[in-house]
Amino acid sequence: MAMMETADVEPDTALARMVSRIPRAHPDIPVEDVIASLRGHSFDCADTIFVTDSGGRLEGIVRINDLFADGTDRIADIMEPEHEAVGPDADQEEIAKLAIRLNMIVVPVVDGNGVLIGAVPPEALFRILRDEHMEDLQRLAGINPHEEGPDVALDAPLFDRFRRRLPWLVFGLVMSSLITMVMAGFEHTLDANVSVAFFVPALVYIAGAIGTQAVSVAVRGLANGATPIGVLLRDEMIIGLAVGGSLGVIAWAAVLASFGDAALSLAVGLSVLAGGSMSAVVGFLLPWAFQRTGLDPALGSGPICTIIQDVASLSIYFMLVSALIL
Repeated sequence: MAMMETADVEPDTALARMVSRIPRAHPDIPVEDVIASLRGHSFDCADTIFVTDSGGRLEGIVRINDLFADGTDRIADIMEPEHEAVGPDADQEEIAKLAIRLNMIVVPVVDGNGVLIGAVPPEALFRILRDEHMEDLQRLAGINPHEEGPDVALDAPLFDRFRRRLPWLVFGLVMSSLITMVMAGFEHTLDANVSVAFFVPALVYIAGAIGTQAVSVAVRGLANGATPIGVLLRDEMIIGLAVGGSLGVIAWAAVLASFGDAALSLAVGLSVLAGGSMSAVVGFLLPWAFQRTGLDPALGSGPICTIIQDVASLSIYFMLVSALIL
């Protein structure tokens, strides 16, 4: 497969990913003539026949299985008309979204006048999906992606990998001072009942785990674009309440059985419910807010979301403890 890769081609665009030797046909040509014309020719991608007018403008496509279904029709009778395409400067993520949304195995590329100049083949689509997935995983983990792709980042020099991981970890270290401030602000609560401190790690873990799940759902949902954001948010709120409620009941029963303190067990149970529900909403809305401001939804969702969830869940916990116990 001969990709167009030159120094002046912007990487991660349709022009860099497309191939140009593709089968073309005019609408009025009989199907059997098109099949005959394919013999003896070598194409970079022959999964789809691209239907163009006399000026080369894209009019539709014919999938290869439809081409061989009936040899008596004209191409115009079996083509999918007014088929969507991308421009040469389209980002590879947009290409992948279009392919998924329209169930396409090949994405046509047209110029500003609608003239067909090439197509992004299945091999490239698979590569795009993998690269975007790996890049999202790195960003969710707080690792700045490599300019030449995620595979290069794995084999990069040690110092290069070090400097890509460090920034978000430094950010997390600095922002963790907020958690210290929350703990210090409720010092009197800890002094009054040392058992209160026993449940801080569990609350932080639960909030982080629920938030991470919500972030993953949000990033994939935004990348797919098939489901409205309002529907996804509603579902995450329901799931967050259900998960938080279930874990809250379990935590309440476990603390009550272990410590015999009704007020403390109620504070822990309500904190798990509130913290879990809040983490689901924050974890979902943060990637959406990133996208609305023009940033990558996965850019800092993991590290930033962790700080917000930890501070919020601990604040809720200590306020409930202060209200119910002291």
